[in-house]
Amino acid sequence: MASQSAPHPISARRPKRPTAVERREAILREGLRCFAARGFSGTTTREIATGVGITEAALYRYFASKESLYSAIVARKIATPSLLERVALDAARNDDVAVFTGLARGILESGARDPEFVRILFFTALESHALATPLFASHIGPLREFVTRYVRKRIDDGAFRPIDPLLGARAFLGMIRDYLNVRVVHGEAEVYPQPLDEVVATFVELFLTGIRHPASSRDRARRGDSA
Repeated sequence: MASQSAPHPISARRPKRPTAVERREAILREGLRCFAARGFSGTTTREIATGVGITEAALYRYFASKESLYSAIVARKIATPSLLERVALDAARNDDVAVFTGLARGILESGARDPEFVRILFFTALESHALATPLFASHIGPLREFVTRYVRKRIDDGAFRPIDPLLGARAFLGMIRDYLNVRVVHGEAEVYPQPLDEVVATFVELFLTGIRHPASSRDRARRGDSA
């Protein structure tokens, strides 16, 4: 009887090689992680390449330099939708609580979703990187200008005390920036253990209580309007 030949073992499938787009995305993700942890100066392209699982030479086929990779990461963030568009209608209605609640919540929720970018913002400023200017122009400058204009308008309406509008804007944004600095940059979540709703409501109440014109506050109290 003729012997039957043994079946060939099924060859193991080789893992699918990432496409060029997938590889580029992996480099961007790893670059974001490394830059957020150690800043631009403290990160090397070799470290990023190792994290992706490729050689440094392969990384340079996608990004010509560490600077170009950093720029690509920042450019993505600059292109994100503006928070100011979401509070524009509330500002037109002079709804102070809605405006400052929307701003505080939007900034803090964004920081919670994308802590790496918050750290990159701080590192970029601390290192005086060339990209600090476009980052400021896209994320920080317009926000500060919006709050300053809104405070000035409400002063003119007689609703807020006659203070320097820029100082008022810095006071409000400073509370939020401290929260992000402590929780996200330094990782000390125990300093702010409160739920986000409580943090936002407290910041907004403290700010509006201090900045509202006394006469405006008395009028609101007579109407029974606690907002």
